[in-house]
Amino acid sequence: MSQNTTIYDIAKEANVSPATVSRVLTGSANVSAAKRKAIEAAIDKHNFRVNAMARGLILKASKSIGFILPDITNPFFATTFLEAEKYALAKGYTMLLCNSMNDNRMNQTEVESLYLKMLLEKQVDGIIIMGGRVNEKLPNIAQVHELQEIIKSRPVVFINGEMEGVDSYNVIADEKDGIFKLVKYLVSLGHHQIGFIGGRREITSTDVKLSSFKDALQHFNLDCHSEWIIPSSFGVEDGYNSMVRLLSLEDRPTAVMTVNDFTAIGAINAAKDYGLSVPDNISITGFDGTSLTEMIRPKITTVSQNYSVLGKKAVEAVIEASCGHEYPKHISVETQLLIKSSCKDIRK
Repeated sequence: MSQNTTIYDIAKEANVSPATVSRVLTGSANVSAAKRKAIEAAIDKHNFRVNAMARGLILKASKSIGFILPDITNPFFATTFLEAEKYALAKGYTMLLCNSMNDNRMNQTEVESLYLKMLLEKQVDGIIIMGGRVNEKLPNIAQVHELQEIIKSRPVVFINGEMEGVDSYNVIADEKDGIFKLVKYLVSLGHHQIGFIGGRREITSTDVKLSSFKDALQHFNLDCHSEWIIPSSFGVEDGYNSMVRLLSLEDRPTAVMTVNDFTAIGAINAAKDYGLSVPDNISITGFDGTSLTEMIRPKITTVSQNYSVLGKKAVEAVIEASCGHEYPKHISVETQLLIKSSCKDIRK
């Protein structure tokens, strides 16, 4: 077996849990003679005792967690990481931040793969991934295989993402319910004509939000106008350009929902440049609940993804799973509607 042999390999060989292997290595008496004999045979077979790096992993000496995200300058990713790091530190773990730099100058997938290899070399106890490949609707098979191999030796947690064929732990904000809350709120203000802008169709989060948006309109017996749904991407400029396209239509909605807070800022700027007042002439909402929504006027009504819970649950999954404890594979995190001043009650 290779020098990267881990507690999971020994446990599989001996047909026991990783926690049982750990108890044998630390000298615990709470292991049956039969299991101890099987574990010791597997350890001897693979010369595991002389592998210092792997032994450090088994004894949890590394006490470190890798965290890969696509853009540290994005408040959504940065805030989630900070909340995860707070919880990890409180539990005696350190976080290794890997920024895969999601821009047009680099191949993000290649950067992610480089970081995955580096984190394996550093013998982290587990890996948390946000964005990038875990949000691709159709990831390539090489990306899937890479993660399948990693999961054989340590837990991998996806935040707000899933990959078919990868048995990861998934911590996911309930974006569907968040979209429903926004539509319900706009309807309560008298808005029956609602548009949606931003997001890319090949990204799972966009698909979830658009599908939920259409379902919510149907729930409230509202018409869905296809010309009022304008995908683009996730930045301020994307929100601006999509809003300009929407405002160029002769028939416009009274309220516009956006895929995230960045696109909401762009939409507000476009409305202002078009000579419109937000919210007097048109209402606009964001999504994510970042601090950016407090830095623009009007402050943006949005949905919080509950960062502290997302971060905590992701770290908790790594710690529990790496210690051989049972932990749910899928965790849903409740979102929260944050009402501010970018929407107007038009019933009055």
